Amino acid sequence: MSNVAIADEILRVDNLHTTFTTSAGEVKAVEGVSFTVRRGEVLGIAGESGSGKSATMLSVMGLLGEAGLVSYDRLDFMGESLTPESVKALRGDKIAMVFQDPMTSLNPVLSVGYQLEEALRRHHWQGNIHERVAEMMTKVGIVPAEERMRQYPHEFSGGQRQRLMIAMSILCNPELLIADEPTTALDVTVQAQILGLLREIRESSGMSMILITHDLGVIAGEADRVIVMYGGRVMEEGTAREIFKSPAHPYTRGLLRSVPKADGSRERLIPIEGQPPDLLNPPEGCPFVKRCPEAMRICLRRKPEASCISDTHKFSCWKGAM
Repeated sequence: MSNVAIADEILRVDNLHTTFTTSAGEVKAVEGVSFTVRRGEVLGIAGESGSGKSATMLSVMGLLGEAGLVSYDRLDFMGESLTPESVKALRGDKIAMVFQDPMTSLNPVLSVGYQLEEALRRHHWQGNIHERVAEMMTKVGIVPAEERMRQYPHEFSGGQRQRLMIAMSILCNPELLIADEPTTALDVTVQAQILGLLREIRESSGMSMILITHDLGVIAGEADRVIVMYGGRVMEEGTAREIFKSPAHPYTRGLLRSVPKADGSRERLIPIEGQPPDLLNPPEGCPFVKRCPEAMRICLRRKPEASCISDTHKFSCWKGAM
């Protein structure tokens, strides 16, 4: 976990909602999500597939286009309110994103050097673009850079393609890096290398990072603070120590019981029974109610408000409100 001192806010999101219109009806992918990211910290966003993690950040980045209807009460970056146009100007410059599958993020018919240089040209980089790309490729371990710039995406391994995406994301020295499942489909050794690279870059530059993953082991090792999402909502938020040592929400405790312990203990893993909620017809009350072993009648009827355990730790559960 990072020991970088936490100072002022880089990003603030208040009451974010995202809805997708489909032939079957409206999918409420994100409901009332609020969070902040502070300078120099790593915010981990955890949860099962379909919990709204990626949809939340794609909404913030303005990458859903006409596919999703996005609304919020407040969206600030470095103290300035953002509009869809200003988000577009910041994207790839002050705010960068590393996506899950690097192969779909790279154009297969263009050399990687051309694609990285294009990112700098788009943001009117003041300096030698070719030298900057070579420098960043070398920084992420793609060498010899001059030779490899002329190659195409298919000539790189999965781990190398992810390194290229990281190089592209840091070309303009962003203040905030969003890493969306950056180690998906990579073997364990390469995962460790990618995480180590992200850590090294972040600590040397002082940038903030949002790390989206379903892997609680990655969250435990990298994050300063953690948000646990389920059914498009924030279930629990706290420091990494609070979330892993004193989980308050039944869903968080269920997640932790369902993964192996880092200390190597051989406790029996207990899966969370049932299926995630249907976001076409979300529950009237808590989204976790049908899978929760502690559910009460009120959980079926009303969505719980957040209950504060400390200044840094809160969770949304009727157990905490009583």
